[in-house]
Amino acid sequence: MDVELLPKNEVEREKDILWFFDLALWLKAVNGGLEMLVAFLALVVPPSLVVRLIEFATSGELTRDPDDPVATALHDAATSFAVHTHYLFALYLAVHGAIKVLLVIGIFAGKRIAYPLFMLALVIFGTYEAYRGFVRHEVLLQVLAVFDFGVLVLTAHEYRRRYPVQPA
Repeated sequence: MDVELLPKNEVEREKDILWFFDLALWLKAVNGGLEMLVAFLALVVPPSLVVRLIEFATSGELTRDPDDPVATALHDAATSFAVHTHYLFALYLAVHGAIKVLLVIGIFAGKRIAYPLFMLALVIFGTYEAYRGFVRHEVLLQVLAVFDFGVLVLTAHEYRRRYPVQPA
């Protein structure tokens, strides 16, 4: 659909949607890059150092208040990370970040196939985030899932706008 053929208020609406879409893509690219950086750091920083740093940072608070939710959560996460999921965590972040960055680059490069692949990735990752967020009552994952599904709607809209279905 050509933007020039739309009424003026529709043109402004489409510009606003495109602006939000571009912003969301940039946020996804930055987030993906940060995930890849954290994955790299998770591989090069020994898990024992993470545990020692968290213990040092939370020891005073846990001494005063052993039930402090933030300090307890940090300590539990560091211990669990060091013992159970170190390499899996790094692999997940590296793959998750790389997929996002590559697909965002594909969309900015105008590759048609990047749109449906990006939408598929958003559905898969968003569903996983929603599941984990609601099962574990993690608000951040719930917010990320809502963001992913919002980006999915924007991506579908932009895909239909750029590549309208041709009548047979």
